[in-house]
Amino acid sequence: MKERMRKASKANWPSTVKIWMDRVEYDFETAQAMYKAGRYLYVVFMCQQAVEKTIKAILAFQGKEIKPIHYLPKLAELAGILPEFSEETLSLIGNLSGYYLNARYKETIEALSKAIGKKEAKEYLTKTESLITWLIQKLKPLP
Repeated sequence: MKERMRKASKANWPSTVKIWMDRVEYDFETAQAMYKAGRYLYVVFMCQQAVEKTIKAILAFQGKEIKPIHYLPKLAELAGILPEFSEETLSLIGNLSGYYLNARYKETIEALSKAIGKKEAKEYLTKTESLITWLIQKLKPLP
């Protein structure tokens, strides 16, 4: 992930975009660390955070207001990229949003922890990395 972000012409991004993308890198690395630690629910939680911040970087790049919204489909809609998402990506961001919201409440943590094992966590890591890589392309000026 680090190498891909460096190659995405990070030096040409406005400072607000750089700040968001530094947070994306940190959150995705945290997701990877949680995977290694066997804390699989938090892998998904941090994947959601990384995608959320990538979309907020896109909003900053577009000069749009960044609202305190955490629901990924709504953020993608505000960024004007929702229609570009495949059904698989729509499913991914919907699932990530659900885990983000529910992983914060002790009433649901136990059930969610049982639903996310090593295999599922790895799938979320892989799909999230692919999505972020695709989203970074939106941070390039139009020709």
